[in-house]
Amino acid sequence: MNAPPRFFRAIKGTFGGEAKDGPVKLARYWTRATAEANSPRGKRISAVARGWSDESVAAARALALEIAQRVADRIAAGQLTKKRYPYGDRPLPEPVVREFQGDADGAAVVTRNAYGALVLNADRMMFVDVDRAEKASDGGSLRTMFAPLFGKPKDEQRQTDDGVIEKIGGVVQRHGLAARVYETKAGYRVLITSSPFAAGSPEAESLLTEFGSDPLYVRLCKLQTCFRARLTPKPWRCRMTDPPVTFPYETADDQQRFDRWQSDYDSRCASYATCAFVAAVGNGMVAPGFAPLIAYHDEETKSGSDLALA
Repeated sequence: MNAPPRFFRAIKGTFGGEAKDGPVKLARYWTRATAEANSPRGKRISAVARGWSDESVAAARALALEIAQRVADRIAAGQLTKKRYPYGDRPLPEPVVREFQGDADGAAVVTRNAYGALVLNADRMMFVDVDRAEKASDGGSLRTMFAPLFGKPKDEQRQTDDGVIEKIGGVVQRHGLAARVYETKAGYRVLITSSPFAAGSPEAESLLTEFGSDPLYVRLCKLQTCFRARLTPKPWRCRMTDPPVTFPYETADDQQRFDRWQSDYDSRCASYATCAFVAAVGNGMVAPGFAPLIAYHDEETKSGSDLALA
Protein backbone atom coordinates (compact mmCIF):
# COMPACT_ATOMS: atom_id res chain seq x y z
CA MET A 1 0.00 0.00 0.00
CA ASN A 2 1.36 3.43 -0.92
CA ALA A 3 2.22 5.82 1.88
CA PRO A 4 -0.68 8.22 2.52
CA PRO A 5 -0.36 11.97 1.94
CA ARG A 6 0.50 14.13 4.92
CA PHE A 7 -3.17 14.75 5.49
CA PHE A 8 -3.60 11.18 6.67
CA ARG A 9 -1.45 10.60 9.73
CA ALA A 10 -1.86 7.99 12.44
CA ILE A 11 -4.18 9.49 15.05
CA LYS A 12 -3.80 7.92 18.47
CA GLY A 13 -5.65 10.45 20.61
CA THR A 14 -9.10 9.63 21.94
CA PHE A 15 -11.70 11.30 24.12
CA GLY A 16 -10.00 12.67 27.19
CA GLY A 17 -6.92 14.24 25.63
CA GLU A 18 -4.42 11.41 25.14
CA ALA A 19 -1.34 12.13 23.06
CA LYS A 20 -1.57 12.13 19.30
CA ASP A 21 1.03 11.26 16.70
CA GLY A 22 1.28 14.31 14.48
CA PRO A 23 -1.27 17.05 13.71
CA VAL A 24 -4.89 16.09 13.46
CA LYS A 25 -6.31 16.70 9.99
CA LEU A 26 -8.51 14.22 8.18
CA ALA A 27 -9.23 10.52 8.47
CA ARG A 28 -10.07 7.97 5.79
CA TYR A 29 -12.55 5.86 7.74
CA TRP A 30 -15.42 6.90 10.00
CA THR A 31 -18.18 5.08 11.84
CA ARG A 32 -20.38 5.30 14.96
CA ALA A 33 -20.73 3.09 18.00
CA THR A 34 -23.01 2.99 21.05
CA ALA A 35 -22.01 2.21 24.64
CA GLU A 36 -23.92 2.02 27.91
CA ALA A 37 -23.23 2.54 31.62
CA ASN A 38 -25.21 2.44 34.88
CA SER A 39 -25.51 5.45 37.16
CA PRO A 40 -25.16 5.00 40.96
CA ARG A 41 -28.98 5.00 41.12
CA GLY A 42 -29.25 2.26 38.53
CA LYS A 43 -30.25 4.46 35.63
CA ARG A 44 -29.09 3.10 32.29
CA ILE A 45 -27.10 5.67 30.30
CA SER A 46 -26.54 5.32 26.55
CA ALA A 47 -24.05 7.35 24.47
CA VAL A 48 -23.24 7.42 20.75
CA ALA A 49 -19.88 8.60 19.39
CA ARG A 50 -18.05 8.82 16.09
CA GLY A 51 -14.69 7.14 15.62
CA TRP A 52 -12.06 7.52 12.93
CA SER A 53 -9.02 5.76 11.56
CA ASP A 54 -6.58 5.86 8.68
CA GLU A 55 -6.29 2.07 8.76
CA SER A 56 -9.74 0.48 8.62
CA VAL A 57 -13.41 0.73 9.51
CA ALA A 58 -12.79 -1.81 12.27
CA ALA A 59 -10.19 0.46 13.87
CA ALA A 60 -12.59 3.42 13.55
CA ARG A 61 -15.32 1.37 15.23
CA ALA A 62 -13.02 0.42 18.10
CA LEU A 63 -12.21 4.08 18.70
CA ALA A 64 -15.89 5.06 18.45
CA LEU A 65 -16.76 2.44 21.06
CA GLU A 66 -13.98 3.64 23.34
CA ILE A 67 -15.13 7.25 23.10
CA ALA A 68 -18.79 6.30 23.55
CA GLN A 69 -17.95 4.22 26.62
CA ARG A 70 -16.02 7.06 28.20
CA VAL A 71 -18.86 9.48 27.55
CA ALA A 72 -21.43 7.05 28.99
CA ASP A 73 -19.27 6.42 32.06
CA ARG A 74 -18.80 10.12 32.70
CA ILE A 75 -22.47 10.90 32.30
CA ALA A 76 -23.37 8.04 34.64
CA ALA A 77 -20.88 9.32 37.22
CA GLY A 78 -22.09 12.90 36.84
CA GLN A 79 -18.63 14.00 35.71
CA LEU A 80 -19.38 15.16 32.18
CA THR A 81 -19.59 18.94 32.05
CA LYS A 82 -21.19 21.05 29.33
CA LYS A 83 -17.76 21.58 27.80
CA ARG A 84 -17.79 19.85 24.45
CA TYR A 85 -15.07 17.78 22.86
CA PRO A 86 -12.22 20.27 22.21
CA TYR A 87 -12.56 21.75 18.74
CA GLY A 88 -9.54 20.77 16.68
CA ASP A 89 -8.52 17.80 18.84
CA ARG A 90 -9.99 15.40 16.30
CA PRO A 91 -10.08 15.32 12.51
CA LEU A 92 -13.00 16.89 10.71
CA PRO A 93 -15.71 14.25 10.14
CA GLU A 94 -15.83 14.70 6.39
CA PRO A 95 -15.76 12.04 3.65
CA VAL A 96 -12.81 12.22 1.28
CA VAL A 97 -13.88 12.80 -2.33
CA ARG A 98 -10.53 13.27 -4.07
CA GLU A 99 -6.82 13.31 -3.26
CA PHE A 100 -4.00 15.24 -4.93
CA GLN A 101 -0.77 13.36 -4.34
CA GLY A 102 1.81 15.60 -5.95
CA ASP A 103 4.98 16.89 -4.32
CA ALA A 104 4.96 18.02 -0.72
CA ASP A 105 3.74 21.54 -1.49
CA GLY A 106 1.01 20.34 -3.86
CA ALA A 107 -0.67 17.89 -1.49
CA ALA A 108 -4.41 18.44 -1.11
CA VAL A 109 -7.60 16.58 -0.30
CA VAL A 110 -11.17 17.37 -1.34
CA THR A 111 -13.81 16.59 1.29
CA ARG A 112 -17.54 17.16 1.69
CA ASN A 113 -18.39 19.27 4.72
CA ALA A 114 -21.26 18.99 7.19
CA TYR A 115 -23.75 20.87 4.99
CA GLY A 116 -22.79 19.01 1.81
CA ALA A 117 -20.44 21.42 0.02
CA LEU A 118 -17.11 20.30 -1.41
CA VAL A 119 -14.03 21.76 0.27
CA LEU A 120 -10.42 21.87 -0.93
CA ASN A 121 -8.01 21.24 1.96
CA ALA A 122 -4.53 22.38 0.93
CA ASP A 123 -1.44 21.43 2.87
CA ARG A 124 0.74 24.37 1.79
CA MET A 125 -1.23 26.53 -0.64
CA MET A 126 -2.67 29.38 1.39
CA PHE A 127 -6.27 30.49 1.03
CA VAL A 128 -7.31 33.64 2.88
CA ASP A 129 -10.96 34.19 3.79
CA VAL A 130 -11.79 37.90 4.16
CA ASP A 131 -15.31 39.08 4.95
CA ARG A 132 -16.66 42.18 3.28
CA ALA A 133 -16.88 45.03 5.77
CA GLU A 134 -19.95 46.53 4.09
CA LYS A 135 -21.76 45.55 0.94
CA ALA A 136 -21.73 48.04 -1.90
CA SER A 137 -24.87 50.12 -2.19
CA ASP A 138 -25.34 49.35 -5.86
CA GLY A 139 -25.25 45.59 -5.26
CA GLY A 140 -22.96 45.13 -8.27
CA SER A 141 -20.17 42.64 -8.63
CA LEU A 142 -16.68 43.56 -7.55
CA ARG A 143 -15.53 42.43 -10.97
CA THR A 144 -16.84 45.69 -12.41
CA MET A 145 -14.17 47.58 -10.48
CA PHE A 146 -11.60 45.90 -12.67
CA ALA A 147 -13.59 46.33 -15.87
CA PRO A 148 -10.70 47.93 -17.82
CA LEU A 149 -8.72 44.70 -17.34
CA PHE A 150 -11.43 42.84 -19.24
CA GLY A 151 -12.35 45.51 -21.77
CA LYS A 152 -15.60 46.57 -20.09
CA PRO A 153 -17.06 50.03 -20.76
CA LYS A 154 -16.33 52.60 -18.06
CA ASP A 155 -19.99 53.15 -17.33
CA GLU A 156 -20.18 49.56 -16.08
CA GLN A 157 -17.45 50.12 -13.51
CA ARG A 158 -18.34 50.05 -9.86
CA GLN A 159 -17.97 53.46 -8.26
CA THR A 160 -17.49 52.50 -4.59
CA ASP A 161 -15.57 49.93 -2.61
CA ASP A 162 -14.93 49.16 1.05
CA GLY A 163 -11.13 49.37 0.75
CA VAL A 164 -10.52 45.67 1.26
CA ILE A 165 -9.01 45.15 -2.19
CA GLU A 166 -6.50 47.93 -1.61
CA LYS A 167 -5.58 46.38 1.73
CA ILE A 168 -5.11 42.95 0.16
CA GLY A 169 -2.86 44.42 -2.52
CA GLY A 170 -0.82 46.25 0.10
CA VAL A 171 -0.16 43.08 2.10
CA VAL A 172 0.82 41.18 -1.05
CA GLN A 173 3.25 43.92 -2.11
CA ARG A 174 4.84 44.29 1.34
CA HIS A 175 5.67 40.60 1.48
CA GLY A 176 6.76 40.26 -2.16
CA LEU A 177 4.07 37.68 -2.91
CA ALA A 178 1.77 36.83 -5.80
CA ALA A 179 -1.93 36.23 -5.31
CA ARG A 180 -5.21 35.68 -7.08
CA VAL A 181 -8.15 37.64 -5.67
CA TYR A 182 -11.71 36.36 -5.91
CA GLU A 183 -15.05 37.78 -4.88
CA THR A 184 -17.30 35.54 -2.79
CA LYS A 185 -20.90 35.96 -1.71
CA ALA A 186 -19.84 37.39 1.66
CA GLY A 187 -16.47 38.91 0.86
CA TYR A 188 -13.21 37.90 -0.74
CA ARG A 189 -10.91 34.94 -1.17
CA VAL A 190 -7.18 35.39 -1.63
CA LEU A 191 -5.08 32.55 -3.02
CA ILE A 192 -1.33 32.95 -2.46
CA THR A 193 0.32 31.42 -5.53
CA SER A 194 3.99 32.35 -5.13
CA SER A 195 5.04 30.69 -1.88
CA PRO A 196 4.09 27.65 0.20
CA PHE A 197 3.20 28.22 3.84
CA ALA A 198 2.92 25.71 6.66
CA ALA A 199 -0.67 25.94 7.82
CA GLY A 200 -0.80 26.51 11.56
CA SER A 201 2.68 28.04 11.72
CA PRO A 202 3.21 31.44 13.39
CA GLU A 203 4.20 32.87 9.99
CA ALA A 204 0.97 31.69 8.36
CA GLU A 205 -1.17 32.86 11.27
CA SER A 206 0.48 36.29 11.22
CA LEU A 207 -0.07 36.69 7.48
CA LEU A 208 -3.71 35.58 7.68
CA THR A 209 -4.30 38.10 10.44
CA GLU A 210 -2.58 40.86 8.47
CA PHE A 211 -4.92 40.21 5.56
CA GLY A 212 -7.84 40.65 7.94
CA SER A 213 -8.98 37.05 7.63
CA ASP A 214 -12.00 35.82 9.53
CA PRO A 215 -10.73 34.89 13.06
CA LEU A 216 -12.68 31.63 13.00
CA TYR A 217 -10.97 30.68 9.74
CA VAL A 218 -7.55 31.53 11.22
CA ARG A 219 -8.34 29.31 14.19
CA LEU A 220 -9.45 26.44 11.96
CA CYS A 221 -6.27 26.65 9.87
CA LYS A 222 -4.17 26.51 13.03
CA LEU A 223 -6.02 23.62 14.63
CA GLN A 224 -6.41 21.50 11.51
CA THR A 225 -3.05 22.56 10.00
CA CYS A 226 -4.47 23.03 6.53
CA PHE A 227 -5.97 25.83 4.44
CA ARG A 228 -9.58 25.35 3.35
CA ALA A 229 -11.57 26.74 0.43
CA ARG A 230 -15.21 25.90 -0.29
CA LEU A 231 -15.62 24.76 -3.90
CA THR A 232 -19.40 24.49 -4.25
CA PRO A 233 -22.28 26.69 -3.06
CA LYS A 234 -23.86 26.66 0.36
CA PRO A 235 -27.13 24.75 -0.06
CA TRP A 236 -29.38 27.41 1.49
CA ARG A 237 -28.13 29.87 -1.10
CA CYS A 238 -29.46 27.47 -3.73
CA ARG A 239 -32.84 27.27 -1.99
CA MET A 240 -32.06 23.88 -0.45
CA THR A 241 -31.95 22.45 3.06
CA ASP A 242 -28.94 20.76 4.62
CA PRO A 243 -28.43 17.03 3.95
CA PRO A 244 -31.08 14.84 5.63
CA VAL A 245 -28.44 12.64 7.31
CA THR A 246 -25.02 13.25 8.80
CA PHE A 247 -21.77 11.53 7.91
CA PRO A 248 -20.85 8.70 8.33
CA TYR A 249 -23.79 7.05 6.61
CA GLU A 250 -24.27 3.85 8.58
CA THR A 251 -27.11 2.21 6.65
CA ALA A 252 -28.06 1.72 3.02
CA ASP A 253 -31.12 3.88 3.64
CA ASP A 254 -28.97 6.71 4.99
CA GLN A 255 -26.71 6.50 1.95
CA GLN A 256 -29.67 6.54 -0.43
CA ARG A 257 -31.22 9.52 1.31
CA PHE A 258 -27.95 11.43 1.03
CA ASP A 259 -27.46 10.39 -2.60
CA ARG A 260 -30.91 11.77 -3.49
CA TRP A 261 -30.07 15.02 -1.71
CA GLN A 262 -26.72 15.27 -3.48
CA SER A 263 -28.30 14.71 -6.88
CA ASP A 264 -30.66 17.63 -6.27
CA TYR A 265 -27.82 19.74 -4.85
CA ASP A 266 -25.54 19.09 -7.82
CA SER A 267 -28.34 20.04 -10.20
CA ARG A 268 -29.04 23.32 -8.43
CA CYS A 269 -25.34 24.17 -8.10
CA ALA A 270 -25.06 24.28 -11.87
CA SER A 271 -26.71 27.71 -11.83
CA TYR A 272 -24.28 29.26 -9.35
CA ALA A 273 -20.59 30.04 -8.89
CA THR A 274 -18.83 29.93 -5.54
CA CYS A 275 -16.43 32.75 -6.27
CA ALA A 276 -15.54 35.09 -9.12
CA PHE A 277 -11.99 35.86 -10.21
CA VAL A 278 -11.20 39.55 -9.85
CA ALA A 279 -7.50 40.05 -10.54
CA ALA A 280 -3.98 38.73 -10.09
CA VAL A 281 -1.76 40.91 -7.91
CA GLY A 282 1.92 40.82 -7.00
CA ASN A 283 4.92 39.33 -8.74
CA GLY A 284 3.01 36.74 -10.80
CA MET A 285 4.95 33.72 -9.53
CA VAL A 286 3.39 30.26 -9.12
CA ALA A 287 5.11 27.84 -6.75
CA PRO A 288 5.95 24.32 -7.99
CA GLY A 289 3.01 21.97 -7.55
CA PHE A 290 0.41 24.74 -7.24
CA ALA A 291 -0.73 25.01 -10.87
CA PRO A 292 -2.94 21.85 -10.89
CA LEU A 293 -4.60 22.91 -7.63
CA ILE A 294 -5.27 26.43 -8.89
CA ALA A 295 -6.78 25.08 -12.12
CA TYR A 296 -8.96 22.63 -10.20
CA HIS A 297 -10.12 25.33 -7.78
CA ASP A 298 -11.06 27.71 -10.60
CA GLU A 299 -12.92 25.01 -12.53
CA GLU A 300 -14.90 23.71 -9.56
CA THR A 301 -15.84 27.16 -8.27
CA LYS A 302 -16.73 28.40 -11.79
CA SER A 303 -14.66 31.49 -10.97
CA GLY A 304 -14.45 32.56 -14.62
CA SER A 305 -18.20 32.55 -15.21
CA ASP A 306 -20.80 35.28 -14.84
CA LEU A 307 -23.06 33.14 -12.68
CA ALA A 308 -24.57 34.42 -9.45
CA LEU A 309 -22.49 33.77 -6.34
CA ALA A 310 -23.72 31.36 -3.70
